[in-house]
Amino acid sequence: MKRVITGSAVTSCLLAATPSLAAADNALFSSDDGNFVVFGGLGLANIKAQEFAYEGDHKNSQLNWESKGMTLFTVGVNAQIDNDWSLKGSVEIGTGGNGHMVDYDWDSGEHDDWSDRSIYPLTELDHYVAGAIQLNRIIYGNETSSIAVGAGVQYTDVKWTAYGGSGIYTEEKFRDTPVSWPDWERGISYQQQIPIGFVSLSGEYNFGDLTISGGLQTGLSFGIKDIDDHWRDLRFHDDIDPAPTIGATVALDYAMTPAASLYLSGSFEQVFNSRGETQVEDTEEGTRSAWQKAAAGANFQSMSISFGLKATF
Repeated sequence: MKRVITGSAVTSCLLAATPSLAAADNALFSSDDGNFVVFGGLGLANIKAQEFAYEGDHKNSQLNWESKGMTLFTVGVNAQIDNDWSLKGSVEIGTGGNGHMVDYDWDSGEHDDWSDRSIYPLTELDHYVAGAIQLNRIIYGNETSSIAVGAGVQYTDVKWTAYGGSGIYTEEKFRDTPVSWPDWERGISYQQQIPIGFVSLSGEYNFGDLTISGGLQTGLSFGIKDIDDHWRDLRFHDDIDPAPTIGATVALDYAMTPAASLYLSGSFEQVFNSRGETQVEDTEEGTRSAWQKAAAGANFQSMSISFGLKATF
């Protein structure tokens, strides 16, 4: 794959997160008084990320990564500390799904549109791991409804690898040269590590056997750390500046019995684009450039729909 290097690197995000099709939280164990619950779930997730390379205000490259229909496994703990306070932690692991990546370069001074494009339908998700811990406090509550505020941290680590691929490059004339690589050849890998701090506002209302709940979340990423491996010759290390994040969830829970309920929910999360510094490593020569400021960018997005059975013992 061709990579434009003019003192900049390509970085894009994710997370993502995609949009995630999250799994239903199926309670595995709870204490007799209901103050401690261990839960697990299975679902689907969509995640996507973008990475960018810049030289000043000129965008040199953009890579769009995504996985659709990723299988998502969830485990966690929810502990009621007292009547008003609760602590929740969870871990998600994703695998599989339908991956795809498109790589654009702007390497023609005579045209504003992209000069080179490579498409990688054989893109695999190497791993997806996300964890979160959150402290909540109820600020209003009665027999049928409650409102809570919360704060917490979360961490996402996602990596893709693109194989084979084909495209068109600009050599003598604009978009004049078709290119392709064998399906077995590893072209580009991209990994993001995203720590986030957030605050939240959530609530729920009970209509007999039906409970409706939802929440809003906003926060700040502590900077995305990412690595782009162009396996033929180059590796790009990026340190992205902090960026704002938002999230939202909504859920319906229908109690079939006191111990079992049907569960349906949806969620959305966005880590907005931010720029940062990059360092280029020549993997053939074993050399690294100096860090270049504002030469990279990244973002991450996820959406989710969850379904399943929740059981309490």
